Amino acid sequence: MKLQDILNKWKIKCDIYTLFSMWNETQRHYHTLSHLNDLIRQIKEHISEFTQEEYEKLIITALFHDCIYDPSKNDNEEKSADFFMNCCVDKNKDIQEINQMILDTKTHKSNTKLSEIFNKFDMNIVERKFSELLEWEKGIAKEYSFYSKEEYKEGRIKFLESLLDKYVNNTKNLLKLIDYVRNN
Repeated sequence: MKLQDILNKWKIKCDIYTLFSMWNETQRHYHTLSHLNDLIRQIKEHISEFTQEEYEKLIITALFHDCIYDPSKNDNEEKSADFFMNCCVDKNKDIQEINQMILDTKTHKSNTKLSEIFNKFDMNIVERKFSELLEWEKGIAKEYSFYSKEEYKEGRIKFLESLLDKYVNNTKNLLKLIDYVRNN
């Protein structure tokens, strides 16, 4: 099923190309169409693990979770969720669940099993090889270039260090990335 067909089926009044253009805004360097495509790829790779409804909810969450993204703001998830809700004809429990899943991406603390799965996909970058972590870092650094180098390093290192206990299988690469941020 095509992405627009999913939106239509769920009575979400938003053209897929409108969403793509939002994901392609100039202030984005990591939170781009590549990130969106990566999420959709991950969801499709695991499609056999989901019901059709769960699959569609994950796809819709992916499409909307960072559709509004301004790195200088701290309410992107809330604005993305509001945009999503404004596009929805129905506001039923399934739509409310998707809305909450979008909001859950702010802290990556999940309220449901499906939200937990989506957050795992969203944070999957942290579990990848160093070359991919480095590309992620370069994109994030560009998005947050309005901070001074020192402020960015301090905040980014604190964030990356907070991941060490959560992603113990990739500690070596995360430590290497922390070292990269510290020294560049």
